[in-house]
Parts: sequence; C-alpha cells; structure tokens
Amino acid sequence: MKKLILLTCALFAFTFSTKTNAQMLDGGSIGIGAQFNTLFYGISAKYNITDVHNAQFIVGGANYGYSSDYSSFTATGRYLYNFLFLDGINLKTYGFGQLGYWSVKFDYSGNKYSSVAFGVGGGGEYSFDGLEQLGLNAEVGYGTGGSFGYYSSYRKAFVGIGVHYYF
Repeated sequence: MKKLILLTCALFAFTFSTKTNAQMLDGGSIGIGAQFNTLFYGISAKYNITDVHNAQFIVGGANYGYSSDYSSFTATGRYLYNFLFLDGINLKTYGFGQLGYWSVKFDYSGNKYSSVAFGVGGGGEYSFDGLEQLGLNAEVGYGTGGSFGYYSSYRKAFVGIGVHYYF
C-alpha cells in the first residue's frame, strides 16, 4: 500500500513539473496510475485505443472482508466505452465490462483459493484545465465471482475512484 501512495505522489509531482499535449481522450495515449474500489485495488494502466474505445489492466490486491490473516492477488482487465465528452467541463463518461483472476491465501491454514471474477459498471473521468493529462475518475458497478473453498462467493455493488496520468 505504501508503494501505491508513493507512486500516486510521484505522478502528481511529475504532472506539475512537465508539460505535454497528451489528453485523456486522445487515441493512442497511455495512462498510468492507481484504481481503488470496494472490491479490489491496484496499479493501473489504461490505453486509449481510439477516442471511444479504451482498455485498462489493474494488478493488485482485493478487499474480501476476511480477517487480516490472508493475502490476496488480483489481475483484472477492462474494456471501457466512452459515451460522452462534455466540452467546457472536461468530463468523459464511460461504461465498462471487466474480467479478472482473483486469489486469496489464508495464512493460518495455508489454503489458497482462486476464482474468475467479472463485472459491469459506469463512471466518469475528469481532467482539470491546464492539466488535461491528469484524469480523476469515479465509478459504480456490480461484480461477482466464484467461491473460495468453504467461503461464500462474492457478489456485490461497488464504488471506486482512480487517478491516471496520460502520456
């Protein structure tokens, strides 16, 4: 978690020390940052294939709600479709579908379980005037996946935030 915070701070410092013409909607631009939501969190990379079609990959951990005696890993891929970019407000809205591999290992028993997870959602990404290369996003969605051994499967709505710097 400390590494994610340091990476986010470094991205903000880099933003204020450089100038670039890349924007969060330009086709071919790449965004690097962090994505956090109530199901999972991690370091994120976004690639704007076109101004409408985007891909995102997130690697990190999960918020399963168990005690602190576990470790987790998630690798989640997303397809994002941009619906609208509001001129003057610097806001793009999007819908997404996601598919991922999630695992959990319980320290006290040594048992390891894995599952395929998927979900859908939508959100918006905002960029500031003069800092169009920095995008802040908020989203809501629904995610589900298989069970982890004797533990119940996870199905729930989620909310999330993220920050990305576009090159």
